[in-house]
Order: sequence, then C-alpha cells, then structure tokens
Amino acid sequence: MYLVIFDIDGTLTNTYKIDENCFVRALALEFAIFGINTNWAGYKHTTDSGITQQIFIEKLGRVPSDEELVRFKRCFVSLLQEAFIDNQNLFSEIPGSGNLLSELQLDPDWCVAIATGGWSESAKVKLQKANLQIAEIPFASADDAISREDIVNTAILKAKNVYQVETFDRVVFVGDGIWDVKTSANLNIAFIGIGNLELINVGATQIIKDFTNLEVFRAILKTAKIPRFYMNTILHITQRQQWDTAKLIGSYRADSLDNEGFIHCSRLTQIVKVANRFFKHQKDLVLLFIDSEKVQAEIREEEAEIGELFPHIYGELNIDAVYQVIDFAAGEDGFFELPQEVVDLE
Repeated sequence: MYLVIFDIDGTLTNTYKIDENCFVRALALEFAIFGINTNWAGYKHTTDSGITQQIFIEKLGRVPSDEELVRFKRCFVSLLQEAFIDNQNLFSEIPGSGNLLSELQLDPDWCVAIATGGWSESAKVKLQKANLQIAEIPFASADDAISREDIVNTAILKAKNVYQVETFDRVVFVGDGIWDVKTSANLNIAFIGIGNLELINVGATQIIKDFTNLEVFRAILKTAKIPRFYMNTILHITQRQQWDTAKLIGSYRADSLDNEGFIHCSRLTQIVKVANRFFKHQKDLVLLFIDSEKVQAEIREEEAEIGELFPHIYGELNIDAVYQVIDFAAGEDGFFELPQEVVDLE
C-alpha cells in the first residue's frame, strides 16, 4: 500500500492569504501584538503552534498559556467565518483537489492523509468552506505537534491505524511551501510541489500547477523523488578585499546594505545568472557560502526585478555564518559557470 499526504493552505485550498490575514488580526485583537514578521519561512517551526509560541516569546517574553491559546484559536476561527460571509471566493479549492480526493479514496493502491501546519479547527473550517470532504481521511495538525516533521509523522501513524497497514511501501507528501520541501527531505519521503515554481530553488524536483489532470498527478505519484533540501545555504558574491576586511572586523557589510537596506544573496540555482548579469568581466571575486540558520540578522525572501524570490539579509552578516569561501573567477569570455562546490550541494 502507498500513502499520499496533503497539506491544506495553498495545496488543497486557495486560502493562504485569508489565513494569514485572519491570523495576524487575531493576534492584534486578542493580545495587542502588532508588526509581526509574516515571512513564515523565517520561523523555527512554520506551524500555527510554532509561530504563535515564537511570537509570544519575542514580543512578550514568555510562551502563551493554554487559556490564551484557546482565546486565540476562537478569535482566529471567528474571523475566518466572518471573512467567508463577506466574500466566499476567498475559500476556494485548488482546481481539481475535490475530485482528486474522491478518486484517491476509491483507489485500492493508495491511502490518503492530511497533515497541516494550521490549527485543527481553523483548518477544517477552510476545508468545509471550500466544499472539500475529508471526514474519512486521517488528519494531523498543529494541535498534534509543534514541528511539521512531527505533524507528518502523526499523520502517517494515524493512517496506519485507519487503513490497518503496518508499513507503507511508499509515502509522498504534497505541499506548496518551502517548509514542505524541508519536511520531506528531513523525513526522507518523496515530495510533489503545487503551484509554486520557486520550490525548485530549494530542492523540489517535480511541481504541478494544480490537480485538474488526474492522470498526470497519478503518474507523478509513482515517480516523485525525495528532495535534497538546500535552503540553509545561500550565496553572496563580493570582492576579495571586502571579505578580507570583514574578517578583520568580525562582520561583513555590502555596499547595498547602505544603499538599499539589505545584502543581496542568491540560491544555488540562481547564482550563475546573478553573476553573469551583475559581475561580468569583474575580477578578484569570492563566493561566500552562508548558513542561513546562523545569520543573526533577519532574512527576507523578496521578489527581484527578474520576477524570482531572492534571500535578502537585513543587517550586517556575522562572519561565523559563512562556512566556506571560494575564488569565483569568470571565464575568458567574462561569463561565469557553476562552481563544482555548488554543484556538489545540489
């Protein structure tokens, strides 16, 4: 038997934006917490439970009480219900997801489960408003665990109990977020991305627009691969002299930090196009390999003029976050090629 596990927001339902809006508003209404970072990929655990806990610690210096969590969830769900009354179009299914769930539940070879980083009650409200039927499907949420890995493992355990399977021959996770790729890589399970082509930049190998072509999705289920997540490593090009100066003073500042407010960085799949666009024919360059989890300043994923998301460091770069530095020389024609050290990370 095989198991396919689905995320909800952005995967089964087109509710990512209204979910974010109501989540932020609930924090403001219940606890007067404003100005939170909505770059969810920057949180330690990209789940409602993990994000809420981290926000409380950062803003209030403590974890939320059980009573506060009940209040927050109640307000969050209420805001979702009000939003649906105001505009039902905010709660639509990802095209084909309803039919897909129905068909898979009839498939003798595949079992279905859901693992969401959202709270259980709010997640089920969104599914209900999108007219998706999940009553018979094993379900795990942020009420079960704080990390996505533990939530997915809970979904697998529940699926084993429901379907009376000791071990699944194959497990595939379907999601739309960077955190979903990371979860699959950490759990060593196959991954299919939905709708977000940027997932290629962090290790996803197979991405589809939606579920309208059921046969295509069934075929990909059989061939989906375990991703090699490499979001932790981001890259930056600089002059050798600037890096030598940074080592002496203990931190690195790019000129863009003064001019634009951040340090430009790239993913592994982006570095060559960046180099050839902005550094063609330049000499004495080095390439910094940066562990993003060790960077002390805030990192934001922001869209650049070429239409892709790039990591931007909003502050000085602490040099202990740089784990490797290599010479980055152009060829005789002034163009750059992907260094072997980068190839080895892919």
